[in-house]
Amino acid sequence: MNVVDQCRASVFKELWSHYYKLVPFAAKIESSFKARGDKWVEDHVAYRTLPGDNTGRHILQEAFELLGYKREDDYHFEEKRLDAFWMSPSDVEGDSESASAKIFISELILDSFSDEFKAAMTSVTSQVKNSPIPRLKDLQAKAKAGDETAQAEFVKDMAALLTKGPDWSTPEKGIYETFKKESDYAAWTYLFGHQINHFTVSVHLMTSFTDIAEMGGFIEKDLDIPMNQSGGLVKGTEALKLEQIATMAAKVPYKFKEGEEPISYGFVEFAKRYPLEGQKDDGTWKSYYQGFVAANADKIFESTYK
Repeated sequence: MNVVDQCRASVFKELWSHYYKLVPFAAKIESSFKARGDKWVEDHVAYRTLPGDNTGRHILQEAFELLGYKREDDYHFEEKRLDAFWMSPSDVEGDSESASAKIFISELILDSFSDEFKAAMTSVTSQVKNSPIPRLKDLQAKAKAGDETAQAEFVKDMAALLTKGPDWSTPEKGIYETFKKESDYAAWTYLFGHQINHFTVSVHLMTSFTDIAEMGGFIEKDLDIPMNQSGGLVKGTEALKLEQIATMAAKVPYKFKEGEEPISYGFVEFAKRYPLEGQKDDGTWKSYYQGFVAANADKIFESTYK
């Protein structure tokens, strides 16, 4: 395992630890499926960003490139007013179980919002004066040259970037409400910044459920975890090579400048990927469709709406 692979593994260990503390039912779901004999393999991790020189999706793209990722397909969400892309990891030559999770990064498109909204957004994102990327690049270069102290610092700083709250001042309820009137996405990202929005489990690598709708019913009825029903329980079809379901988001106590209240944070998604034309259902990463379906993702975003 090279230095970049080692760093990626260490960073993701921190990501999962952070996420499971905030979404306690994730561990409940995982233990339940493992008890049924299923594998628990992460398909992808999703991040949200707000537009700005030091806040936009390009920052996370460069960060994940330092962890061995490569940018893939672009997506546009007209109704949600978002642009997005996904990134593939470098360790995809073997089976899906050993490959790192894919990354899905989205960003708000500011142009079509009201003047009040745009002014509030600019006042928020302009507070972030510096990019973390130059320091991360320097640390990665030193780590690759054999500097173990730099490697530890690189992992620490990268994990902080991908788990910390926003770099702007403590969120205010009034600004949050201004964003929420026009975009739930903007309101959520204003509060949580570069924290995982959700992670997704690979259903096609499981064996106890062959039907993803039945899996959703099990999670909702047997585990008592509400599911996202926007557009129906199952988003996508076998013909699209991708079916997805998601829980609704867990609520966390959030400390605004004016006080604390519960806010929807993160959720768990499940993705069933189908083999590409001419490929077998053999568990090999490259045998399956690995992209995303915009219409599916459009509804998945709504897991944080309540």
